[in-house]
Amino acid sequence: MSMLATLALVLAASPASCGHVHAGSCGGDWRAHLPAHLQAVVQKHDQENPPPPTEEKSAEPPVAPNQDEVRHRRDVERDVEEGREYAALVEKELKLSQNKDAQARLDAIGQEVAEIANANQVNVLWGDRRLSKFNYTFKLVEGDDVNAFSLPGGFIYFYEGLLKFAETDDELAAVVAHEIAHASFRHMATLRREQSKLDILNIPLLIAVAMSRDQNLMGAAMAAQYATQGLVSGWSVQAETSADYGAIQYLGVSRYNPVGMLTFMERLAYRDRFAPQIQWGIYQTHPPSEERTRFLVKALNERGIPIKRSQTTTSLAARSMPKEDGTFDVWFGSQKLHTFRGDHAKDRAARAVLRLNDFFDTVPQTFQFSVSGGEMVGNGRSLFVIEPGDVVEDQTVDSASAETARLIRRAIFELGFQLWKPGS
Repeated sequence: MSMLATLALVLAASPASCGHVHAGSCGGDWRAHLPAHLQAVVQKHDQENPPPPTEEKSAEPPVAPNQDEVRHRRDVERDVEEGREYAALVEKELKLSQNKDAQARLDAIGQEVAEIANANQVNVLWGDRRLSKFNYTFKLVEGDDVNAFSLPGGFIYFYEGLLKFAETDDELAAVVAHEIAHASFRHMATLRREQSKLDILNIPLLIAVAMSRDQNLMGAAMAAQYATQGLVSGWSVQAETSADYGAIQYLGVSRYNPVGMLTFMERLAYRDRFAPQIQWGIYQTHPPSEERTRFLVKALNERGIPIKRSQTTTSLAARSMPKEDGTFDVWFGSQKLHTFRGDHAKDRAARAVLRLNDFFDTVPQTFQFSVSGGEMVGNGRSLFVIEPGDVVEDQTVDSASAETARLIRRAIFELGFQLWKPGS
């Protein structure tokens, strides 16, 4: 279980008191029911934001502040204060990265997406549906984990391993947007509130167990504990799905391609396919990567976003690589497909890359590719032609075409295998 999940569950384990409920629940001035450190935050906010002056003889009575706005402001301030406390604990445990370039890249992308999140009300599948604005901070910590986590109030941490795993800024922006959505949708507060309801319902049973050795009561208490864990896990899964959907919406109004969310998760799913398979059951707090990729494909299609993986990855894209001898190698992912030679090698390679990306973005099957003489054909369209000037010694156009066709078919197979989902 991640540190964030652990913090959420520990906090959720205590029944809510008047100091942690909405204004008006306990009567009197809502400030009096806040913990001391939160009272100081509110007091400072009030001092820095005094009400506008009014005329001495105004005929209109003063307007009371909107109670919903007061409650929302208090919730946001509480998140910030709690997040700051958690951040202090986290930074005692984790070591901040010394990679200044990577930190600068993270900051630049993070602040772009944060500005969008603070300015746009999006559809929240699970969590607080109000537009909560935070001053987000993004910190890079040492470690090879492909992981990130969000604390309340906009304190977000990324491991160095995640920045290495993200192949493009689009993919990194997608993860940033996902973590921002967790904070903006106030998922930890929502999880705590939902579990506190269960805790209160279980109090009479727990008291009875403490005062009795009745095996039936003990069994009922154990069943209640498992039921609670199952619901908490279910809520956590909903939080992840909600954050994924929030990220797509944020990226949809940014300069980053929302497909980066899909390609990042697809590579995680491919990696997880070969990892030890553990059936977490009620303890599973994240939906399986493959389940998340199916959801993302559906969400992208519904929003009319073309799924062109070549635009957000390097491993699923064709590219041209110049060489010192003036030739140009065309690759797809880690597979070299062909070397263009001659006076127009650069232009021919560039055109081939565009057509290959269009072809591979359709996730074709091998029967959709064919070769005719020296011409490579995909989905009935010429991809490129192998010319006599491309051929080296001991080769003919036919033998070179056969070898290139074999490599393209291999790339088609490997692409399909990577994106194929068991049971799909």
